[in-house]
Amino acid sequence: MAKTQVNQSDVNIQAGKHEQTAEEVDTLLTRLKGDVDNVLAASKSDATRALSSVTDQWIADVRKTVLTNLKAMAGAMRTEVNEQIQQSSDNTQSILNVPMPTANFLS
Repeated sequence: MAKTQVNQSDVNIQAGKHEQTAEEVDTLLTRLKGDVDNVLAASKSDATRALSSVTDQWIADVRKTVLTNLKAMAGAMRTEVNEQIQQSSDNTQSILNVPMPTANFLS
């Protein structure tokens, strides 16, 4: 039977990777917006304006969904690992609080 063990350090590293990925995606979106703005500055055609409008909406949607979810997942991972560690500590304390005669019986 496999044993699952949560390591707080590993979870925090993974949560940090989620946040780092969110920052990298945000940087790329900002760069994309700048590139589209440069194209729009060079050409005021209807197609270019449409591209700019669609790109603005897409960037806003990606920021709203993907980046928000990456950051929320990082926070949830940290919260969950902290709660599991606290629960483990509470359970350990409960076991240690068992009266001695019962503790001797169990060993």
